[in-house]
Amino acid sequence: MAAAAWPSDAQTLVAQPDSIELSTTLGEVEVEATVRGNHLSGNAVMATENITRVGLTKMACCTVAESFENSAAVSVDYSDAVSGARQIKLLGLAGTYTQLLDESRPMMRGLAAPFALDYTPGEWLRSIQVAKGVSSVTSGHEAITGQINLEYRRPTDDECLHLNVYLNDMLRPEVNLTSALPLTADKRLSTIIMVHGALDTDWREMRAMDRNSDGFRDLPSSRQVDVANRWLWLGPGGLQLRWGARFTADNRTGGQLDYRHNRAEHAAAMAKPASTLEPVSALPALYGSHVDNREASAYVKAALPVGAAVGDDGGNQVQNNVALVADFAHFESRSYFGLNDYHGRDNTATLTLRYDHHFGTSATLAVGLQGRLSNIAEHLEQKCVDDADATTVRWLWAEQHLDRNEREAGAFAEWTQHIGDRLTLVAGVREDYNSHCRRWSFTPRGHVKWSITPRTTLRLSGGTGYRMPNAIGDNLAMLAIGRRLAVELHDNALERAVTFGGSFAQTFALGRDPNASVSVDYFRTRFSRMTYADQETWPDRVTVGSNTWLNYTDTWQIDANWTPVTRLDVLATFRYTNSRVTLPAAGRMERPLVGRYKGVLNVQYATKFRRWVFDVTAQLNGPMRLPAIRSQANGSEHSPAYGMLFAQITHKVSRGEVYVGCENIADYRQRNVIDSAEAPFSQRFNASRIWGPVMGRRFYVGFRWNVY
Repeated sequence: MAAAAWPSDAQTLVAQPDSIELSTTLGEVEVEATVRGNHLSGNAVMATENITRVGLTKMACCTVAESFENSAAVSVDYSDAVSGARQIKLLGLAGTYTQLLDESRPMMRGLAAPFALDYTPGEWLRSIQVAKGVSSVTSGHEAITGQINLEYRRPTDDECLHLNVYLNDMLRPEVNLTSALPLTADKRLSTIIMVHGALDTDWREMRAMDRNSDGFRDLPSSRQVDVANRWLWLGPGGLQLRWGARFTADNRTGGQLDYRHNRAEHAAAMAKPASTLEPVSALPALYGSHVDNREASAYVKAALPVGAAVGDDGGNQVQNNVALVADFAHFESRSYFGLNDYHGRDNTATLTLRYDHHFGTSATLAVGLQGRLSNIAEHLEQKCVDDADATTVRWLWAEQHLDRNEREAGAFAEWTQHIGDRLTLVAGVREDYNSHCRRWSFTPRGHVKWSITPRTTLRLSGGTGYRMPNAIGDNLAMLAIGRRLAVELHDNALERAVTFGGSFAQTFALGRDPNASVSVDYFRTRFSRMTYADQETWPDRVTVGSNTWLNYTDTWQIDANWTPVTRLDVLATFRYTNSRVTLPAAGRMERPLVGRYKGVLNVQYATKFRRWVFDVTAQLNGPMRLPAIRSQANGSEHSPAYGMLFAQITHKVSRGEVYVGCENIADYRQRNVIDSAEAPFSQRFNASRIWGPVMGRRFYVGFRWNVY
């Protein structure tokens, strides 16, 4: 009887070898398969970029966020110049609109979403799939711009003990250890333990950590620990049982160079002022920031085949199966930015029951039920400077409690129809009721894949998406501004959008490469209700509210892969984005801090059997509109276009490999990363207008070793 498995889009995204080299010595045969690091998945119904294990090692890729430097589809930027937190953008919109999946299981949502990709080490992963546009309804209703699915190392991997050590020129060490162990002789029970640790040493403080001379650390001092344990049990009758847990602790201290985190001193500085007018000596001596995040999660997945397997004349077999998934996640953040004190807590439990029924090998119906309980609490205290002169300071005290309990229940159904070998249709619907919004949400989605010829493919998709915004957690960078944060959201402010688009892919022979490829895609996202943090309308506050005006984003992208000679791979990609937002005072305008375009050129050459691998990546980043207070600016300011260059050399030795590299070789940096850094407690202070690299050139060295 065939073993059951939790249905996964990623199961169809396995990288196919582009070439195979054979050599024989002493009767033995060595087989080398060359897999492109980044390529478009030919089997996936949605437009999907697959980043393989080869792609994950083109750079140091200490976290998943850093693995997208070779991709134009996903942009990664610092959210502010104080906390060091990074945010992704897909289809020109913030990462909160992108659903993150842990092997097809939704993960790190809610308050944890802005930090999710920073908390997943690249060395833990086998591959990443980036799907653009709306996704399958079986994964939920929150994917508005796309999905990022993470495929982890497995308990059954042959690499039983893998070690990775990284060190950069600031003497910041990072260590990754994964251990896959079969616990029974028949290998029915196996487990994998994954550990990650990173910290900044004192040497970093001794080096020039203020290269732009504004008195602030260019990056915060940080310490991070991640631990995960995953289990797999293969039971009788094809039963599969998977379970696991993970824990993350992250501490970051930023601000002015001499600032040191002290919780008691910060509490004293945050004490509510006795009067609105106090001597200027009441201001803290230094501006500081501290982020203390804790995340813990656990899951259980059970899948069982039902009935007899059915097949076709080609030998393909499928089997009905039922699966049950239970998840629990806890996330807590205690953070402050100057005199903005934030405490967020998110407890979420999810239960999903799914049944897949196959009508032969050409049609499948997936149906299921899903329930989720969420308890989310956000508490913000702000002690803002309303006005100050040489002798006195006028205080403005603000306190907000944003707590909610969500109970959501839904059902979904999705039909997949294969018409011959060339046409695949996917139609899905789901209906969810949210107790906090007191409303039903209907989510229709559809996908079409048409293989016009064996080398020409057209994909189309469209549908709706919904998500509940987190007023402060989604906009933590706004706390790095000296103005008051005013939340003007209603309980029913559920964000709603429609995303549609498609891609056209062509494979052809070019020179000696029979499988060169070019693809072009376009996607449009239009919001019928959107939550937006507006720092441009009012000089004394930042408002977080929702509107139903015209807000949209158009994204065009072209990708090309070519192997002109054996083991020389060339990847070129270019993306253009037109993103518009409507503000109350200024009307419709270009969405701020969204790059108009991004181009990437990656060239990799490997010697035989990949004993030496040389990688060079060049980026061209387009201008962004910088947010400006409308009453104080005649026109919007734009950042300049700039380029970046990365390089890495990897050498295979015995059971491992050594790598050395350099990021931002040209040492390009944004010079003025903080507005009014000389007056950090004034309303003019703004550390959120980040458009370019904060750190300059960075060298690193590391090794990966398969111990046994």
